[in-house]
Amino acid sequence: MRTYEEYEEILKLWELGISKKRISVVMQIPRRTVIDCIQRYGSMKGLEENRERASRSKPDEVLARIRDPQNVQVQQAYAYLLGIYLGDGSIVVNRKVYRLRVTLDKKYPNIINTCMQAIQTVLPENKVGLVAREGCYDVSCHHKFWPDLFPQHGEGAKHLRQIKLEEWQLQIVDKYPLEFFRGLFHSDGSRDRNVVKGREYPRYAFTNLSQDIRQLYCYTCNLLGLHWTVATNGRNINIARRADVEYLDRVVGPKS
Repeated sequence: MRTYEEYEEILKLWELGISKKRISVVMQIPRRTVIDCIQRYGSMKGLEENRERASRSKPDEVLARIRDPQNVQVQQAYAYLLGIYLGDGSIVVNRKVYRLRVTLDKKYPNIINTCMQAIQTVLPENKVGLVAREGCYDVSCHHKFWPDLFPQHGEGAKHLRQIKLEEWQLQIVDKYPLEFFRGLFHSDGSRDRNVVKGREYPRYAFTNLSQDIRQLYCYTCNLLGLHWTVATNGRNINIARRADVEYLDRVVGPKS
């Protein structure tokens, strides 16, 4: 992640009429990063406005909006975003402003768009950015209280620490299990084929190193009435029953 000082310098040079290519050379920053900064903020004024928006809100106000059962679309978007965060998301801090980053494969533009829309629904006043990297895109958004929205944030890899949902998060998952399932599947799931006695059968698979996250996936499968099994390696959760696969094909479908 680039610092605000670097963003400020990029925008100062841009406002002086320096080309994006030249800014990249002078600052020794990838041109794609320079372009993303200019597209995201536009000017020094845009950067400052973004910082002000991130610092204006209070965590209680933001959480109250997410927890409010009347905000159906917000809770559905949060359930999805929670699932995809647990798989492919991370939170970093810079000058007391946190950045959520979800790294997604370029092969799946619909998932990228869905993730961006979910963030925008949860935080409608915040800018959602998209940064291209080799083979993937980083969907990102700055907000002062991301750790309050995702208290699972912590130091180190998720599979090396406990991942446990707060009671209010469980209430949202219990109410919208399909959205949470979709987020988990879009991050660490796949629809593949299992060969049994020479015949191929479709199945939905989920793989994650964290036992806690795998248990959350199985918990959600139970809420949806899906039969699941654990592979011999202990890390893969499979859904192969014909009726369940057909149901998931209708409501989730292969990643795209």
